[in-house]
Amino acid sequence: MPSQLSSRALLLAGALACVSAVPAWAQAAAPADAAPDTSGTGSDEDIVVTGSRIARPDFEAPNPIVSFDSQRIQQSGNTNVTTFLQRVPALTTSLDNADSAGPNRPDNQLYGAAGLNLLSLRGLGSARTLVLVNGRRHVSGQIDSAAVDINSLPTDLIERVDVLTGGASAVYGADGVSGVVNFILKRDFDGVAGRTQFGISEQGDAGNRFASLMAGKNFGGGRGNVTAYYEYNADDPLQNDDRSVLRRRNRLYTVSNPAYAGPGSGTYQQVLAGDLRYPGGSPAGVIDIGGTLYNGDGSLYDPGTDAGGGFASGGSATSVAGYVGDLLPKTERHAVNLLTHYDFSDAFQLSLEGKFVQSTATTFGGFTGNYTGDFTLDNPYLPINLRDAALANAQRVISSNRNNTDFPRLGESDRRRTWRGVIAATGAVSDHARYDVSYTYGQTDVRITKLNDRWEDRYYAGLDVVTDPSTGRPTCRSNLNPAAVQVPTVSFTPGPNSGCLPINTFGVNVTDPAALAWATNNNVSSARVTQSVASAALTGDFGALFALPGGPVKFALGGEYRRETSRFDPNSFLTGEQWYQYDEGNKFDPTFVISPSRGAFDVWEVFGEIDVPLLRDRPFFETLSVGAAGRYSDYSTIGSTKAYQFNGVWAPVRDISFRGSYSQAVRAPNIGELFAPVGPATNFFSDPCYVENRNAGTSSRAANCATLINGLGADPAAFTAANNPDAAVLINGSRSGNPGLKEETARTWTAGTVLRPRFLPGLTISADWYDIRLDDAISIADANTIANLCVDQPTLDNVYCAAIRRRQGTGYINGYTVQPQNVARYATAGLDLNISYVLRTASAGTFDIRFVGGYLNKLEQIATPGAQVEDQVDQFNRPKYNFVFSPTWSLGEVTLSYNLRWFDATRRFAKLTTDNNPDYAPAALLRYKELWQHDVQVQVAPDQGVGFYVGVNNLANQRPSVDSIDQPISSLGRYFYAGAKVRFGA
Repeated sequence: MPSQLSSRALLLAGALACVSAVPAWAQAAAPADAAPDTSGTGSDEDIVVTGSRIARPDFEAPNPIVSFDSQRIQQSGNTNVTTFLQRVPALTTSLDNADSAGPNRPDNQLYGAAGLNLLSLRGLGSARTLVLVNGRRHVSGQIDSAAVDINSLPTDLIERVDVLTGGASAVYGADGVSGVVNFILKRDFDGVAGRTQFGISEQGDAGNRFASLMAGKNFGGGRGNVTAYYEYNADDPLQNDDRSVLRRRNRLYTVSNPAYAGPGSGTYQQVLAGDLRYPGGSPAGVIDIGGTLYNGDGSLYDPGTDAGGGFASGGSATSVAGYVGDLLPKTERHAVNLLTHYDFSDAFQLSLEGKFVQSTATTFGGFTGNYTGDFTLDNPYLPINLRDAALANAQRVISSNRNNTDFPRLGESDRRRTWRGVIAATGAVSDHARYDVSYTYGQTDVRITKLNDRWEDRYYAGLDVVTDPSTGRPTCRSNLNPAAVQVPTVSFTPGPNSGCLPINTFGVNVTDPAALAWATNNNVSSARVTQSVASAALTGDFGALFALPGGPVKFALGGEYRRETSRFDPNSFLTGEQWYQYDEGNKFDPTFVISPSRGAFDVWEVFGEIDVPLLRDRPFFETLSVGAAGRYSDYSTIGSTKAYQFNGVWAPVRDISFRGSYSQAVRAPNIGELFAPVGPATNFFSDPCYVENRNAGTSSRAANCATLINGLGADPAAFTAANNPDAAVLINGSRSGNPGLKEETARTWTAGTVLRPRFLPGLTISADWYDIRLDDAISIADANTIANLCVDQPTLDNVYCAAIRRRQGTGYINGYTVQPQNVARYATAGLDLNISYVLRTASAGTFDIRFVGGYLNKLEQIATPGAQVEDQVDQFNRPKYNFVFSPTWSLGEVTLSYNLRWFDATRRFAKLTTDNNPDYAPAALLRYKELWQHDVQVQVAPDQGVGFYVGVNNLANQRPSVDSIDQPISSLGRYFYAGAKVRFGA
């Protein structure tokens, strides 16, 4: 550990040395060239910064903010804003296109998730990250949620992005318990600007095409402006098989070691294995005849060798890698924005914002999976040797366990259309007060197309094949005998005109595509999310009445009304029996029911904020101010909530300031958590009240179980799994939202310092510590955990027991309800370091150096009461140390940009799993390797006219660690791009 810490310290010191090297060289070599620069001293002009409605000098802002301007985004080569923001230490857990590809589902959303880009601050999730545009809320892109789809924001219209740590509910309302990300759009653009960019990976795939055009005009002597913007962005898909190391037998996995010989044996419980297969099935089907296993094409089945963990290596079984879907989805986006404003007078300025965005994302997951089919011996597709073997063993029916790898893959194509409009009026009431009123409406419509879903009744009808006596060709048995169907038919009428086509599954790639087309369909569902926000605020100061030694007391107060709705209307295919799976008795299984959902809430809010400048321009008190903010909210769903913040800034001299804040923030449960419809569920239970399980819980379990079982008229001493006739049976239950949820509450404190030394103009250094504790967090426990929690509490009077139903007379579980509950807790703490240095010289150009680093000291989750603390520091996408170092040099029309993104090696396995278990895995497997991503760009572009740029991301072509597709970096590899820019006007 000491060597690891010292290496990290050296790495950090090296990066910081690079920041300081340029100013030292510039001062020593050419001090006369240094152009006057005051950017490092802060602005004396009062401005409104993210985290407050009160205008003040940015030097006196009490909240820690990290900002990135449009130039940084363009220099990164990323046309996806989320991918750019993932390099920010606070946003590493955000979800971009790759996180919705294939089987991935952001926030476990089963429908409408393809192409979603969601920001997650501090690893606390997108639901706890508030996204604003120009300081105002934006409609969600996610069904049943308030999470904003960042793909709906205009890349080149962004002026800057502010990332604020800590609870901001007192200023902006609920949801920002981990912080706020505010996108500030360009204003007063005058001229024409355009950009186009093309990118492709080193392997010739994953292409990207981007184009934007912006035109703006000032008018009315500078009092008004109108700006129009259009953007096009498209990405080609990337599939698992596009990378050789991930292809079938080449891919490595970590599995249980079948040769593990116990502690101290020199062997490990986990090892790497290749060419993994799922035993028992194959792409051609596995058929058991008299104990001999055959492939569906008639050849003998090779089971391979035991690879551990229930897997085989080699042989005839289906490759595990074959189940993996796309690495990147296919996307296309069109966006139109219109912004205008006009200052009629100091008392009335009107502004309008309008946008329309259409984005489409298509991705494919795995194939349709394991399906067992029963076949009679008169099936003409059955190989002759298998028919003969079956007859010799007196088998009249054979079963085939087939993995349908040659069928069309399951997929989803989602089209989102987002509309948003803002009308706002601002103006001066007096020399000491201004008003700001606005109305915002947003709507997202989602068309969800599930690709290649299977009609169960048609599929099984197509599998039952006989020879048509009139033609001598294979046909569906139900075409000749309508009563001969394996499952109830709901999507077609059996008979000669049914359209049924025979399906051949005895082999690979032997099925008629027309037959598969008849048995599958693309079903379309729809969803809509809306948001309406009316807001009014009055800001100003009490300077007309009194002033403190530090200046007039400033204030902001106002009110807001917000209404949000969400609905999901599944296709009739998903709500009817034709989609559902059938058990071995060909009975309808309602577990797969997809129900429509509806939900809405509204909230009335009042808020206030005050800034009290106690001292200014005094010895040791260049600035001393304290402030507070508060908000009272009344929800139609959860009732009233309160949020508040206290903050302060002290600058003993102008070169250094200290800042801190303490806040209580809230997150109201979203529509899905509250109103998700009731749906069926099933679960196997290992009852905690079985005699054999009573000592496995808390000290309360045994007594609670005795009380519970006695109360139901059963004998606790005889309450065992052996006596339960349903011990090995799936128990039917239900899942739904929970209207009884309350708000989550976060308490956050931050403390930091900002250095802007006058002796080194252009340098700004900030370091801020944050500490967030989230209580009553909403979580969904699984059914077994609910049963355990019921009897592990001090008494039986709890929400968990209310969710478990038991049979009177026997006491055994016969039903349950799974709902979200306010039962989890989170805690996180760490340090943010932000260094910015801009040096402008007369002959050597401009050096713009940026370092943003993070130290994650704590990230803990307690999923349910009594559960073990889950330490998430050092886990997937949650490195303990990480930074991004971005120096840029410009001289005339030439700009050279470099970006280094680094983060520490992270654990491959959970900390609780590997601690105190030296035999768990070899040292080389315990961690994913460090991330070292090098990006470079060269740009030649005048202020006016046409310019060009080229760049390479992941210059060193770093690859993921073994057995990973995206840790510590994606499988994309080295990526090239080139672009052109044009600008005329201001």
